[in-house]
Amino acid sequence: MLNSSDIRKKTIALSCNTGAGHLAPSLSCVEMLTTLFGKFLKYNINNPQDNDRDRLIFSKGHGAYAYYVILNELGFLPDNELETFYNGASIKGCLTQNLDYMIEASTGSLGHGLPISVGIAQAFKMQGKDNKVVCVVGDGEMQEGSNFEALSLAYRFKLDNLLLIVDGNGLQAMDRVEDVGLDNNRLAKVLNAYTDNFHQIDGHNEVLLEESMGKFFNNKNDMLSIIVCDTIKGKGIKMCEDSISHHFRCPTQDGYILGCDNGK
Repeated sequence: MLNSSDIRKKTIALSCNTGAGHLAPSLSCVEMLTTLFGKFLKYNINNPQDNDRDRLIFSKGHGAYAYYVILNELGFLPDNELETFYNGASIKGCLTQNLDYMIEASTGSLGHGLPISVGIAQAFKMQGKDNKVVCVVGDGEMQEGSNFEALSLAYRFKLDNLLLIVDGNGLQAMDRVEDVGLDNNRLAKVLNAYTDNFHQIDGHNEVLLEESMGKFFNNKNDMLSIIVCDTIKGKGIKMCEDSISHHFRCPTQDGYILGCDNGK
């Protein structure tokens, strides 16, 4: 059984043991990924390419370390890939498609994941399949116009099999989202216009995550669903939390010792 506290610790260890830098954006989405994989997503442990599986398109591909850890916990990603991460592993700092590992798309070039998800969701509907599609995007990524073109299509095609989750940690690579584009409360109002199935919640509260995700996975909807998750970038390490400078920076560079939150 997946445990978010355990996943967070292993995600931090993956970064600290390898020097991998995209730790902070990986820590804001731990609970949402743990809840998705632990409670809702349909997949086959023995066959990562099972045609009946749901599809998770992780669009904020630069923040994928917790995703890698979960895939390893489930048995899709071999131990040696984590052990050699940043030093010869086939998995990279940004996601590279590998269907044997159940990594559905190459992402990290932002604004691509949601259009991919819309295409997959529409294909499933055209084929009469009941597979679900979930797309996780960053809030800074929502400044990309391609995402709003995709949302217009999702609304037009009534993609009731599509769930968009926004990791709203308030930061992007070099700045705060509110200093570049819309703040997340304004963004939420815009996204709410695309669907009646909208929620804005604490993205670290697993009770609320399970409740809001359950309305997508367990109910019959008539349009796409959107969840904006208010999160903390770098959650779990004080020096990284809500820090612009730690978007791509391993905390050991600042004196952090693995297992001790000495980075105030």
